[in-house]
Amino acid sequence: MTARTVRYTTTLPLEYIDELKKLAKEKIIPSVNFAINEALDEYLRSRKAAQYEALLKEAGQDKEFLSRTLSCAEDFKAVDSEVPGTW
Repeated sequence: MTARTVRYTTTLPLEYIDELKKLAKEKIIPSVNFAINEALDEYLRSRKAAQYEALLKEAGQDKEFLSRTLSCAEDFKAVDSEVPGTW
């Protein structure tokens, strides 16, 4: 399945574009566009990971959440021991 794309105009420092063009010309990266997409993908992943970590820290302070989680873990303790290894 091909990802949908959209053309979007942005402003980037000339040095970034020059460096990316140089890398593309030297065949280190496929293209400037590829590198920008890769950089955005990595940036978005790191932001989502940071957001998830913040939510987990918040949940760790919620006594009701911790109680439900520990109760659920206890409920499945016997079943979990039936599965060898980790999943």
